[in-house]
Amino acid sequence: MIILETEHLQFRPLTLDDLDDMTALYTDPEVTRFLGGPRSRDEVQRVLKGYIREYQIYGHSFFATIRKSDQSFIGHCGLLKQEVQGQEEIELAYVLARPFWQNNLAMEGTEALKNYGFQKLGFQRIISLIPPDNTVSIHIAEKIGMSYERDVDQWGQHFRLYAINQDH
Repeated sequence: MIILETEHLQFRPLTLDDLDDMTALYTDPEVTRFLGGPRSRDEVQRVLKGYIREYQIYGHSFFATIRKSDQSFIGHCGLLKQEVQGQEEIELAYVLARPFWQNNLAMEGTEALKNYGFQKLGFQRIISLIPPDNTVSIHIAEKIGMSYERDVDQWGQHFRLYAINQDH
């Protein structure tokens, strides 16, 4: 079930059939550099089940991100319900496999999901929590119209919080 399509990408809910692709993604040390490091297959399965449950509860979470040209799983992008410093937020986040870096797919996907969140899901505000050293993700957040708001300590990590409001 495709929920969103762009020129090069399709987004659909994650399923347990994505476990092998998700495990490949999360065992790459470069991909997980800003995500706390590589994870075991069991850890990935537990997290994947959580994303599936979130999608069933909220109607959004991480979505499998598929390259249209060959239907390959390239990662996941999504809109996640988070609590940040006691406030409910919707976080736009993505994780792409290394072969798909530096070809504007992250930009295309995040722009599309931002618009989906505002136009289809009716969110008033979307944030991204980005480690200060992740300059690529900071650049993408700024390119899709997000602005730096403040520093945040969350889950034992330090982040820069970028945000955009629907009326932007």
